[in-house]
Amino acid sequence: MNLQPLQDTPVVSVYFDCSNDWLFADWHGDLTLPQVQAGCLTVAECFLQRPCTRILNNNGDVRSLSAEVPQWLAREYLPHLGLAGIEYLAWVRPPNLLSQRLVDETVNQVDVLRLALFDNLSDAYAWLHDSQFPHPEDPDELSPDEKRHQLSKRVATLSAELAQNQNQALATEPDWPQGRAVAPAHLPQP
Repeated sequence: MNLQPLQDTPVVSVYFDCSNDWLFADWHGDLTLPQVQAGCLTVAECFLQRPCTRILNNNGDVRSLSAEVPQWLAREYLPHLGLAGIEYLAWVRPPNLLSQRLVDETVNQVDVLRLALFDNLSDAYAWLHDSQFPHPEDPDELSPDEKRHQLSKRVATLSAELAQNQNQALATEPDWPQGRAVAPAHLPQP
């Protein structure tokens, strides 16, 4: 792999593999739903930056996955990958058995793209590298420009939802002890 770094966050590092013309998303740590949502937004932004048809999704360094993640991924994220032009997804499952079950649950709910699960990175790489499976043309399929427009709208919506969730979480935190100023809710972005 010839990896060009695109984004690096506490839970996912995203690269463009110049040799294979695909995105490589390398997840790590104990993943909660808000972290997965933010990480998926990061990955989606990379789709806009470097369009491609394949993604190698590595969960080999994921220690745990919260139980609400599969439903959100299956309902809110994975169905929209087609808008990014993604046709093939090779997914390396986490080593933890409970997390493997949650990933399996997610995949069983999705039928919108060619997705395969693997227990190691080398098998996933080989499958994705050889993934040139023929598929019939869909007369109702959106044009590439329409897909990019829809994807841009979905990324903006997801970004707004995450910002709203963060603001709600901040609003429910207890006030600072007396004598300390409370930070304003809306700070200018750097």
